[in-house]
Amino acid sequence: MTQAAFDKKRPLFTSILDLKLRKKLVKCYIWSIALYGAENWMIRAVDQKHLESFELWCWRRMEKIRWTDHVGNEKVLLRVKEQRNILREIIIGRLTGLVTFGVETAFYKGLLKEK
Repeated sequence: MTQAAFDKKRPLFTSILDLKLRKKLVKCYIWSIALYGAENWMIRAVDQKHLESFELWCWRRMEKIRWTDHVGNEKVLLRVKEQRNILREIIIGRLTGLVTFGVETAFYKGLLKEK
């Protein structure tokens, strides 16, 4: 579903717009679809791998990097000036949800302040 949404807006994400703006558009439009309800997911190691793969898939598509170009994941992240953030977004969403519902412990407050 998210890949279809990306393909639908591909001209916008791969255009000559500023890199910062394109990254914001991907995070706003595509990640919101991909991470809908993620605070409630039970994330296994396989799911983490799929989410990280999806994140890099988005960046590769945005930068028009084909698999035949043999560009490593770290080089892709350097090109888009990003780190692997998709799992961090899920964790922050979970923690802010817990704080919102009144489970405020020193542990959770400390984690939120570090981010």
